Amino acid sequence: MKIEAIPSFAAGVYAFIARKSGLIRDIRARVAEEVCAVASAGKILDVGTGPGYLPLEIARKASALEVVGIDLSPGMVALARKNTEKSGLTQRVSFQVANASSLPFEDKTFDLVVSTLSLHHWSTPAADFKEICRVLKDNGTVYIYDFRKDISESIRQEVRRKYGWFLGHVFIRIARLHSWKTRQDAEDFLAALDVKLSKKAVQEQGAIIRIELKK
Repeated sequence: MKIEAIPSFAAGVYAFIARKSGLIRDIRARVAEEVCAVASAGKILDVGTGPGYLPLEIARKASALEVVGIDLSPGMVALARKNTEKSGLTQRVSFQVANASSLPFEDKTFDLVVSTLSLHHWSTPAADFKEICRVLKDNGTVYIYDFRKDISESIRQEVRRKYGWFLGHVFIRIARLHSWKTRQDAEDFLAALDVKLSKKAVQEQGAIIRIELKK
């Protein structure tokens, strides 16, 4: 059985790592850039938002965006709300405790849905993807990012070169333990996904795979 929510008592430790890790900051910055390139205005949902760093980064980059973050961990949501108050972005960024399998939003609410390094925690990914597509507007986009299981040796070496041997080793260890699928597995999953979409694609981004859906 998968543990879908990080326990509230561990939320502060996770937030510290997510804030201080250069590698995770780089991933977050790239995701924010890709999201804002697709949706410069409208409403975005971040699934598995953690301490809320991604919604805040997105909101800073695009002043016409409203971002809602959800997480199963009350401790994470409390931290995300605290971070938002400090940032002065409470008018455009909000958070609530919710599960991807039962989103508390009406059909066609969001222009874009994003999730970063959370998918490997989902117990019912097929049902969660369907629910995400339910709340997505027509012509909307979904970007789901997670570690891949099939990290090549060349990618491992590049991570170690860029972030140092120790941090690179720790990252590779974490990626092995907290990854979702190989690229081929992800493509097979999307092919079997029973949702009407105009686009289903998997893109390699180093140690990350990005799943892109278009409604």
